[in-house]
Amino acid sequence: MGSVGKIICNWFMEKRDLTMVVNELVYTEVGLERIQEPFQIIENLASGKNVLNIGAAGGIFGYLPDKKDVWLHQRLMSLANKVVGVDIDAEGIEYGISHGYTILNENCETMNLGERFDLIVMSDVIEHVNAPVTAINNLMEHLNDNGVLVITTPNGTPANVFVRSLLRKQINVFYDHVAVYYPEHFQVICNRLGFKLDAVYLFDHISKGSFGLRFKSFLFQIFTLIAPRLASSMMVIIRKNDGNK
Repeated sequence: MGSVGKIICNWFMEKRDLTMVVNELVYTEVGLERIQEPFQIIENLASGKNVLNIGAAGGIFGYLPDKKDVWLHQRLMSLANKVVGVDIDAEGIEYGISHGYTILNENCETMNLGERFDLIVMSDVIEHVNAPVTAINNLMEHLNDNGVLVITTPNGTPANVFVRSLLRKQINVFYDHVAVYYPEHFQVICNRLGFKLDAVYLFDHISKGSFGLRFKSFLFQIFTLIAPRLASSMMVIIRKNDGNK
């Protein structure tokens, strides 16, 4: 084990009194709820608050300048008291600057912004990061005691993967995705770090493309009405426990 690994292990043992359990199943401590409008939840949480947006430059070339009203960063800015955006995409950051948006070039795994926030949004980012547990722990250090961390990410058991597996087709994986998650993985992360998994929501993105794509989207929504676990995406809400406030 390298020096960095030893430091991390020692930190866990000293700070969390952690006993590693092998071959024991974990279940979420909250129920799984199917929702239609995930970003309405984020907007309600952001209203009048100080917000940190992780991966703020995501999709920026498609949103600016003509579609900024549906860009999450702009939607947060229109509702929150203050929004700080961070990303590691230098090209996207520069493009944002050219359109009047300031986004900090910071890595959520290692950054220290020197301030805390009421809400931290990590929308479709965690599947890209090298060290997700480290990232979540660092983000919680940037969270006010009563604040919330909201994470959205593709769900690990979507209907389309089930169908493609039955048909023996290739599973679609984006080149920059390095992980996929079940809700239980976030329970494990919270258990390991001493945080509280407050809610888990499952949802589908509604396709606005061709008739064929819209029809597929409709079918998959039927599947998730029957079994929410088949949804394409999920949202988790994480809070601090009293012991780490």
